[in-house]
Amino acid sequence: MTNFLLQWTAAACVISAAGCASYPRTAKLPRYDLAAGYRFEQLPRDRAGAPGRNSDDIFVVLAFSGGGTRAGALSYGVLRELQRVKFYWDEASRAPVECAPADSEQCRAKERSLLDEVDVISSVSGGSFTAAYYALNGARIFDPADPFHTNFLYHPVQRDLFAEAVYYPQNWRHLRSRPELAAKLYARHLFGDATFDALRTRPRPYLILNATDMATGSRFEFTQEQMDLLCADLSTVPIARGVAASSAFPGLLNSMTIDSHAAEECGYSGPGTQPNDWVSLALKDDPRTERYQAATSVKAYRDPARRHLHLLDGGLADNIGARAILRGLGSTDRPVQRAGASNNPVLGGWSALSLINQGRTKTVLVIVVNARTNRTKDWDKRAAGPGTFSVVDVASGVPMGNFSRETLGRVRDLVKASIPNLNEPGAPALFGLEVSFDNLPSEDERVFFGNLGTNFDLDSYEVDCLIDRGGSLLRTAPLIESSMGSFADFVRTRLLGRIDAPTGTPPACTASKAKEHLHVRNHYLDIGFTGGIAIPGSDDLASSRFAPGIAVRATRPHGLGVMIDVGRQSFSVENDVGGRRIDLGTLRLWSVLGGVGYTTVTGRTETTFGVSAGYGFGGFSVSSEAGEAYGRAGIFGLDGDASNAWLVKPQATFWYNLSDRWAATVSGSYILTRPTVRITAESGVPYDQPVNAAVFRVGAGIGFKVF
Repeated sequence: MTNFLLQWTAAACVISAAGCASYPRTAKLPRYDLAAGYRFEQLPRDRAGAPGRNSDDIFVVLAFSGGGTRAGALSYGVLRELQRVKFYWDEASRAPVECAPADSEQCRAKERSLLDEVDVISSVSGGSFTAAYYALNGARIFDPADPFHTNFLYHPVQRDLFAEAVYYPQNWRHLRSRPELAAKLYARHLFGDATFDALRTRPRPYLILNATDMATGSRFEFTQEQMDLLCADLSTVPIARGVAASSAFPGLLNSMTIDSHAAEECGYSGPGTQPNDWVSLALKDDPRTERYQAATSVKAYRDPARRHLHLLDGGLADNIGARAILRGLGSTDRPVQRAGASNNPVLGGWSALSLINQGRTKTVLVIVVNARTNRTKDWDKRAAGPGTFSVVDVASGVPMGNFSRETLGRVRDLVKASIPNLNEPGAPALFGLEVSFDNLPSEDERVFFGNLGTNFDLDSYEVDCLIDRGGSLLRTAPLIESSMGSFADFVRTRLLGRIDAPTGTPPACTASKAKEHLHVRNHYLDIGFTGGIAIPGSDDLASSRFAPGIAVRATRPHGLGVMIDVGRQSFSVENDVGGRRIDLGTLRLWSVLGGVGYTTVTGRTETTFGVSAGYGFGGFSVSSEAGEAYGRAGIFGLDGDASNAWLVKPQATFWYNLSDRWAATVSGSYILTRPTVRITAESGVPYDQPVNAAVFRVGAGIGFKVF
C-alpha cells in the first residue's frame, strides 16, 4: 500500500512486542431480522427536505480504491464532479428530459445532480475515508472548512498515527491493538462517536467498507448481512473502526479483532441454513466458479469454532473495492426472510441485477476510481533486483491494477448473461468506466501522479492536483464500450444534462511544476550519521579527538520530539607529573543518551533545540608521554581505565533538507560529565581522580529521513 506504511513496518513490529491486545468487544445480535439494521433495502432513498432526488431508475455504483491520501483526494474529486452533473428528471415518465429555460421555476423543480443518484459506494483503505465521511455527512464534505479537509485531506494524518504510538505512554500497553489507536484518532478528527446505526437513517448511498479476513484471505465487509453470519450486531460498531480495519496495513496497524457469536443462538435462518438456498446449491457447483467461492466464504463465517476474526487492510483481498460490485451487479443471490401474517418476503443485501429484472432500474452506471501508483522503475537496468519494500509494493499493486482493468468487462458479461438485449434500444443499459491516471493525456502528468506517495501526508499542491484531475478524468473517461464514447457523452445523450464548469484555474500538475510549489515534507523519524570534535571546556582536558556518532530523532514539526544519541566522546586528559604538565592519555566515553527537543521548520531548514541525558561507558589509554614521565620517576607497567559516568547534553541541531530523504546536518552541544580516570602501575596507583570532562562538541554529517 503506502511507502509510509511499508517503511514503518519494522519499527512498529518491534514496538508491538511490548504491548497488550485490547479492543472493544463486538455485541451479539439480539435477533436475526432482515428488516432491521444497516441494510440497503431499509435505507431511505432521499435526503430530508429533498424528496425525489434519488430514483431506482438510475442506479449509480462507485468503487474507491486504496492508496492513502491520494486515493481519498482522487475519490473526493470524483464526488465533486458528480455534484456538477445536472439534469432534469420527469417523475411521470421516469426519465430524464430536456428543460428550458433552465432558470424557470418548473426546470429548477426538476433539476437534480447525478451525485443524488449514487446508490452504493464500495471502498478500500484510503478511499474508505472519503466514502464513509460522505455517507455519514453528505454535502458537508464539500465545505473547505469542514474537518474532512482540515483533518484529513490537507492534514498529516501519519504524523498523528506516529504520535499516538510514540508520545503517549498510556497507549503503549495497547500497541498490539494498533488499529484501535487509529480508530480512536479517526473518531476524534473525523467521525466522532457515530456508529453504523447512524447510517441506518441516512439516505443512500449504501456504504460498503471492505477489509480482509486474515485467516481465509476472503473479503470482509462492514454490513449487517456480513455480521449476520457471525450473529453480531453492526449497529454498535463505530464507523471509525470500520475505516481503521479497511486501512489496517499489515505491520503498521496489525489486525483488528471482530468477535463472532456464531456458536450462540440468534435465530439465524439466512443463506446456508436451508436445503435449497443459494449457498446450499452453490456448494454443488464447480469449485472454480465465483458463486462456489462465495458460498464457501459464507460457510467459513458460520463456523462456530471461529470465535474471533482478525481483519487486515481490504487491499489484500481487493485493492479497488470491485468484488462487492461484481456480486451486486452480477448475481441475484440474496438473503430472503418471510415476515408477518402475509408471509411477504423481506430481502437483504443488494442486487442491481434484481432491480433490472423487476423493471425498477433502466440505467446502471459503474465508476471505478483507481488511484494505484505507477512509479518510475529502473530495476531492469541492473542485475541486482529490487529491495524488499519494492517487491511488497509491486506484489500488492500490480495484480489489483490488472484486476481493475478486467472488472468492468466482467460486470458487463455477467449482466449480459441475464439480459441478452442489454444496451439495445428500449432495453436496460449498463455504462462502466474507470477513473485512472493511465488516461491522462500528458506523459509528464502520468509520471507525476504515478510517482506520488501513497502515504497519509501529501502536500497541499498534490492534494489540489488530485482533486482537480479526479474531476477532469471522470469527464473524459471512456465508457466500457468504446462506441459509447465518454462519460461526458453519457451525460449529454443519456441524461440530456450538462456538466457545470469548475471554478478557478486548474493547477499545472507535472514534476517540474511541483518543484515550484512543494515544501519540505514533514518527517517524523530521522537518523543522522555525524562526526565531530570536542573542544575542551575545563582545565582537566587538552586537545580534542574526532568522534563519530548516530543520532535518531522522532520529531513533530513545530513541536516536541524525542532524541536518541549513540556515539563516542573522546578527548585528551592533562595533569602535572614531575613538575610539568603533560598529556596523560585519551579518555573515551561510549555513550547512549535520550532526551527531548523542540523542532521548528523554516523553509528547508529544521532546527531542534533540546537536552539529553544518558550513560557513558568509560575507557582510558595511557599516552607515551605519560609513560616516559612516570618512568623517570621509577614507576613502570602503566595501565589505564576510566569509570562509567552519567552525561547531560544540551544541544542544537540543524538539518538542511537536500531532498525529501537526505539532509546535511550540523550540531552544537555542551557535554557535562565527571568520570574517574585511574592509572595503575606495578608499584601502585599513581593517578586516580575525577575528571571534569566538560566539552563543547561541534559535529557535521548526513541525515536520512526514514519517514
